[in-house]
Amino acid sequence: MSKNNVIDMIVEIPKGSSNKYEVDGITGRIKLDRVLYGANFYPGEYGMVENTLDWDGDPLDVISLCTYPTLPGVQVSVRILGSIKMIDAGEIDTKLFGVFNDDPRFAEYTTLESVPQHLKDEIENFFLQYKALQKKSVVINGWGSLEEAIEELHECTERFETYKDRLAIDGGREAILAEWKAQGLGQA
Repeated sequence: MSKNNVIDMIVEIPKGSSNKYEVDGITGRIKLDRVLYGANFYPGEYGMVENTLDWDGDPLDVISLCTYPTLPGVQVSVRILGSIKMIDAGEIDTKLFGVFNDDPRFAEYTTLESVPQHLKDEIENFFLQYKALQKKSVVINGWGSLEEAIEELHECTERFETYKDRLAIDGGREAILAEWKAQGLGQA
């Protein structure tokens, strides 16, 4: 991470999309995971930080404000402002939150407090609703500070280093998740 809290994010889902794309951890290809069940669309660019591992078995998620959508697979520089403390179907699923660092329209957004409350409310509402028709529970336990976001990034990077060899084999992710669940790790 740079001195200005800038990280590289790989875009999986462009702003405005209702398609849930993911980068396949084995092939590196972008695949359609699902189409959202409701009339929802992503309120920002959504992607992941490479070489990280969150408690859901996927790379650490990032949602970033932007002016114009990009494309799945594009690498963008995101200035991290904080995090969204989320529980998805009983699993800890924190998301980093930021803005496109190279978009001059967000130059003044330097802290979570810089972001208009309505934009944060839209993002919370999206995550609270996007799985409702699947009958899956999502809980948001507020927004985390920049320091908490950086700590989350470090933990997910360390976790990836610990498990990266096992993740590279077919079935490795599922075995790791089963171990964590048995140990109560990553559970809300």
